Amino acid sequence: MKEGPLANYIAFAVLMVTTVLGYQTFWGLLFLYWTVPNFISGRAFLVSVVTRQQDPVLYWLIQVAWIVLGISMILSDVFPQWA
Repeated sequence: MKEGPLANYIAFAVLMVTTVLGYQTFWGLLFLYWTVPNFISGRAFLVSVVTRQQDPVLYWLIQVAWIVLGISMILSDVFPQWA
């Protein structure tokens, strides 16, 4: 099922409210969510499009960074004593 524009507005509102409240979990989930289509397409976006075929090192560095950032943001809310 394709998400409509309403999903983007809801996601944006949730991200802004949780950021103001000091929670990072939703940003972490978003970072992890972004990796899924990147794995499927072989394309990532940093400042411009980076493809797995043309620049595999940078592509994988971006993927690993999104995963590490996502997990660390989630863990910082779940285990605040570690932050």
